[in-house]
Amino acid sequence: MAEILNQNEIDALLSEIDFGDAAEEKVPEKKKRQISIYDFRHPNLISKDHLRMLQMVHERFCQLLENYLTSKLRTLVNVKLIAVDQVTYSEFSLSMSDPSCIYILRIEELQGDAIMELTLPFVFYGIDRLLGGEGKGIDVNRELTLIEQRVIGAVSAEMVREMNNAWIQVTQLNAFLSSYQSRPNFIQIAPIEEIVISVSIEVKAQQTTGFINLCFPIQIFETILPQMTAHQMIRSRKIERTKTEEKQLMNQVKSVEMPVHAELGRRSITLKEFIDLNEGDVIRLDTEISGDVPVYVNGALRYRGRPGVVKNRIALEINEEVGTGA
Repeated sequence: MAEILNQNEIDALLSEIDFGDAAEEKVPEKKKRQISIYDFRHPNLISKDHLRMLQMVHERFCQLLENYLTSKLRTLVNVKLIAVDQVTYSEFSLSMSDPSCIYILRIEELQGDAIMELTLPFVFYGIDRLLGGEGKGIDVNRELTLIEQRVIGAVSAEMVREMNNAWIQVTQLNAFLSSYQSRPNFIQIAPIEEIVISVSIEVKAQQTTGFINLCFPIQIFETILPQMTAHQMIRSRKIERTKTEEKQLMNQVKSVEMPVHAELGRRSITLKEFIDLNEGDVIRLDTEISGDVPVYVNGALRYRGRPGVVKNRIALEINEEVGTGA
């Protein structure tokens, strides 16, 4: 038979249960430890803020490059920044095509070298456009000839100048083409396991898509990283356009085609007169033979001139400029 508890024992037991529940409520839960994975083979030597600054610099480079390539290749070119990453030099080297169009860049201000790779689809497209072709895609995988190297080399030199202009907001880069290579195995600007900054840029023109890949050893950035601040980058956006940019924009504006037509005269006739017209009939216009005719540019009256013939071709002599409000 079970033992029967008296009232005092029951009260004591109930008080212990209440105390135990309260104690459990007051005990704080242990915080979970936050563990972050660190990869010793891919250490983050550059902070996220500095990576953002590098991204802003190369976004500016893409804008300048888009303007230059559009005017140079005489077609609309879309240039887009894909990624700015920290990788080992061996990983970047393995990512390059073989063969390819690779330039070693000498950066005098930072006392180091960099790599600029142009993928072959973009290279052959650019060569075709520069030599007067329509820019049809060429699906070949071969090294460039000497003539092709000369043609694309001039364009690459201008691309490096645009990169220098983009870096003006941080430092005077003064990079230039040092040498050309077609095989990535013959190039080594840094130890295999050293961390480098890899920049990938996509270039689209008509039906062709290519890439421009840049590689900067992290050692050359050690002296300029302290200068790369958000305040400086925001302030640099207010810099006026360079003379090169203004020249490129002006060349693009000058190449825009505008429809021009001259109106010899007007005359209103009835529908019956129009139906009764026969070959040889003459309609007298409201313009005198010795008078000027209005000249329209893109549908707007801008000039007055006199029509005539020069070397068996219809011509128009501009005699007067009309205000835009006319």
